[in-house]
Amino acid sequence: MASTLEKITDRKEKIDPVVEKAMEKFLGATVKQVNEDISNRLIEGFIDFDIDLSVKFKKAKEQFKHAYLIKLLQFTNGNISEAARIAGVDRRSIHRLISRFKIDITKLRKEPYYFREEKKEMYVKEVVEETLGRYDITKEYADKVDEETAKNISKKIPDVRLTFDEAIDMFEREYIKAALEKFKNIKVAAKEIGIRYETLHKKAKELGLR
Repeated sequence: MASTLEKITDRKEKIDPVVEKAMEKFLGATVKQVNEDISNRLIEGFIDFDIDLSVKFKKAKEQFKHAYLIKLLQFTNGNISEAARIAGVDRRSIHRLISRFKIDITKLRKEPYYFREEKKEMYVKEVVEETLGRYDITKEYADKVDEETAKNISKKIPDVRLTFDEAIDMFEREYIKAALEKFKNIKVAAKEIGIRYETLHKKAKELGLR
C-alpha cells in the first residue's frame, strides 16, 4: 500500500502541469515558485494550518483534527455520508468526532449550500489570489484572478482533498519537521513538544524525516 507521502507526490505530479499551464496563460509567463506554492496549497485540499510549537504535540494534533472536521463539514454542508466518504472513514467515526468536539451540526447545515464543483472553483480562486499576493512580482495580479483561470485549474485537477488519515499524517510530518529544524536534536525536540524520545524517533523515521 502506498504511503501518504507517495500519494501526495502522485497528486502533485498530476496537479503541477495543470497549474503551470493555467498560470502561464493568466500571467503571460512562468513563475516557478508561485506555481509551486499554488500546487502545494491545492494538495492540502481545504486544509490550511500553521505550526505553533508553543502548543504541545498531542494538543496541537487534537486542534488540527477539530479544524479538519469543521472544514470537512462546511464543505459538505453537514452531510455526514459525504463527509465520511471524503474522509475515508465510516459514518460512526464522523458522529463520534462531532460529539467529541461538540460541533453544532445543525448550524453547519443551515449555512448557504454550494454545488461541490462550485466550492472547488471558489477555493482554487482563493488559493491563487492569496499566493499571487505574497510575491512582489505577481502582487498586482492578485485581485485580477478571473473565474476562467480558476475553472481551468479546477476542472482538470483530481479530487485533491485529503482523507482523515492522510491529513493527520501531513500534520504530524509538518509539526515534527518544524520541531526538528528548530531544536536540532531529537532528544531536545521530544522534551520540548511533550512526547517520548522513542516515539519521536519512530515517527520521524516513518514520516521520512530521518
